Amino acid sequence: QPLRQSLWHFIAEAFKEYFGVDGRIWRTLGYLLFRPGRLTVEYLEGHRARHLGPLRIYLSATILFFFLLSVLDPAERVRRAVDSGGATEDTTMTVEQRLARISELIDEDGNRIEAQLALVDSLALRGDSLQFALSASGIPDSLLEALQEELEDYRGEVGNEQGDLESLRSSIDHRRERFEWQQSVLHGYPPDSLIVFRDLRDEAEVRLPDGQTSNGIRVSNSWPAWLPQSETIRRINDARTSEERSRAVAEFVRNTIERLPVVMFFLLPVFAFLLKLIYIRRKWFYTEHLVFGLHTHALAFIVFSVIVIVVWLGNAAEWTNNAGNVLALSIPLYFYTALKKVYGQKWIKTAVKMTFLATLYNVFVLAGILVALVLAAAFG
Repeated sequence: QPLRQSLWHFIAEAFKEYFGVDGRIWRTLGYLLFRPGRLTVEYLEGHRARHLGPLRIYLSATILFFFLLSVLDPAERVRRAVDSGGATEDTTMTVEQRLARISELIDEDGNRIEAQLALVDSLALRGDSLQFALSASGIPDSLLEALQEELEDYRGEVGNEQGDLESLRSSIDHRRERFEWQQSVLHGYPPDSLIVFRDLRDEAEVRLPDGQTSNGIRVSNSWPAWLPQSETIRRINDARTSEERSRAVAEFVRNTIERLPVVMFFLLPVFAFLLKLIYIRRKWFYTEHLVFGLHTHALAFIVFSVIVIVVWLGNAAEWTNNAGNVLALSIPLYFYTALKKVYGQKWIKTAVKMTFLATLYNVFVLAGILVALVLAAAFG
């Protein structure tokens, strides 16, 4: 019969067909979320009609996660928090308030210098005491060798901390120049005048740029000449203010995230292949390991989606960090339990194989993320 139905009826039918009004979606989610490994066992045993297919589950979870990333835009949220120091995008304050805040920041920088200097002095003092101990007579050879090794370690640590001290002093001296310029400008206005402190800060950055580059970051210095360079990277290099740079970096993060679904999809066969190697005595087909990979990756993306929502709702509150950590910890625990359920080996043996698998797979994941970063940097 010809298709004679309204648009809304067509959408409703498609929705029902996709999500399975026969209860398959809820049964599938129940098994996937609360019975680690059971869904894979059911599928491999042939009980497939009552569950959604593994590829469908994986694609749905992936689409959900990256849809949330695009809608909630955590890159922009982080950019605003960092760029404004926790303030809102268009925060205003009086001249008097800004001058007081500048004084506070100068004092904080001074405290950082003093703390680093105290650390260097304490390490140097410890090194002097070791040197004095080595000069004493009658020290056993075993103790003498240990003291010499400890002294060498302290000398290296002192050198590193002294380098950090010099770098910190240089950075803070430059910050102080900008603060003093802001003070000179603000003293020309009535104390109760309203200003947008971001505008003042950006103007200071333009007038007093970093000595090495215009913004302290120069990607092109280490970028291979044979690779193209995206417009986003050029914007990062050419940024004159921290706001311009942070906007460009946020855009670069978005471009990278857009490529991650494809990267993860191609990593799935690698994951299944590693399972095939680790459980080679099982004589399972490659596709059976792939089913387990689809199910566990779908679970991971669902948990990631919940973490994104929690962080977005919490608005950088402390409880969101704790909740995110708990949710992230649930993924390896789930995978461990699922691995035990599906492959049926003892807990210790499963733990050893899981550690080996996770180590290898993480190398491939990092390589995939690196590929996404390079593609985003080269092509935007």
